[in-house]
Amino acid sequence: MPEENGGALLRGGEFYSPVKARLLADDVLLSELRSPCWCQIPRHRHELAYVTVVLSGDYREGDRGRMQDLHPFTAVFNPSGIEHATAIGPAGASLFTIEMRDEHLRQLAIRLPLQTEFDRGSGAMLWPALRLYASFKTNTVEPLVRESYVLDMLGAIAGFTPSEKSTPRWLNRVKERMQEQLGDNLRMRELADDAGVHPVHLARVFRFYEGHTPGSYFQRVRVRAACHQLRKQDYPLAIIAAECGFADQSHFTRVFRKFTGNTPAQFRRMLAPHSLAS
Repeated sequence: MPEENGGALLRGGEFYSPVKARLLADDVLLSELRSPCWCQIPRHRHELAYVTVVLSGDYREGDRGRMQDLHPFTAVFNPSGIEHATAIGPAGASLFTIEMRDEHLRQLAIRLPLQTEFDRGSGAMLWPALRLYASFKTNTVEPLVRESYVLDMLGAIAGFTPSEKSTPRWLNRVKERMQEQLGDNLRMRELADDAGVHPVHLARVFRFYEGHTPGSYFQRVRVRAACHQLRKQDYPLAIIAAECGFADQSHFTRVFRKFTGNTPAQFRRMLAPHSLAS
């Protein structure tokens, strides 16, 4: 790794800790890291701006002797190029990192802080990051879901606060488009362009008024449509999955169970007596 200004420069996706799982997307790089034992990591810099969520263990981060203890369920944002050192305690540590690709940030034209920011649970950065981790672990992190969480998180880091005093008209247009195009792979930039707002603005305002991110809302719309289709006892699950916008039957099952607590087949069996009686 190249040394510049006294610290190693880590390119996107490079870490000192072992990578347990990874997802590479066009906007972000998601990595789950696991350090099994104590280690002292020297001063270094990251090429990409990123957020780290401490999941478990003992983790410290700082620079030039000013180290901060970061307990589990703490999130820390580091801008591109800032130098720091880290230390893993005797019990090891598990971390989730969200690296933002430069091109994506340039397209958003969003102004992020130039210094490290911490969220120890009372801010708005940690929660979308944890929701993104949950989708990452359950393999339900489809593009609109991922983008919704990332943009919500970026809005929190940048200090964006919705200015609307009432529900904006464009919000209903976005929801109607999701309901009309549930079989399409919608993206946040498309929805934002249609609404005439910035993607970060869309993500934050949508969650503020709906209580869900656009990605989570879209998944709910798809699951509800699937529930109606499942009343047809002989209709193949693979066809329902395709018509309702799921990548395949396995993806359909994972997302459906996430919202209903049942697999599509189990839900269909629950409906069988009602369907026969109707």
